[in-house]
Amino acid sequence: MEYFVFNYRRYDPLPGYDGFIVVELSDRPVRYHIQPTFVGGLNAQECHAMALAACRIACTSTDAVRGKLSVDRLQRAMTQPCLERLRTMQYLLDAHMITHPETKARFCYLPTVPTLVDGMIISQETLEMAVFMTIGQEDIRVNLRFKYIGSRWMCQFADLG
Repeated sequence: MEYFVFNYRRYDPLPGYDGFIVVELSDRPVRYHIQPTFVGGLNAQECHAMALAACRIACTSTDAVRGKLSVDRLQRAMTQPCLERLRTMQYLLDAHMITHPETKARFCYLPTVPTLVDGMIISQETLEMAVFMTIGQEDIRVNLRFKYIGSRWMCQFADLG
């Protein structure tokens, strides 16, 4: 029986970007961590700006789905298919809340408070972020995918739950 010895190279991990963003409703700064999967891409300032944008979009999306804001407020930040999906989710959640007032009381009246932003730079034009937040005692996670379209980052996918 022959054994092959593979010569594995040891690679140092890529440095991640860590920091804090200040959010109005949070009693303390919100921590963020963004990890690249390749050399190059965003720098520390751009990562800070993207963490802030992801937090803002996640909070606004959650408020829009809950019926507190219009989905149209996200028109400059999201692609059209993403906006349509949010409108559909807003409609379905609104219909559900009519028959479940206890869920509405738990979910719709308290503010969204972000607690953590975690992201990964997938490619030169793709960035995925997860924003962890609370609404009262409920933990919510919002997953976002950003695509570099034209000359700016647009939210291409938003999953709230």
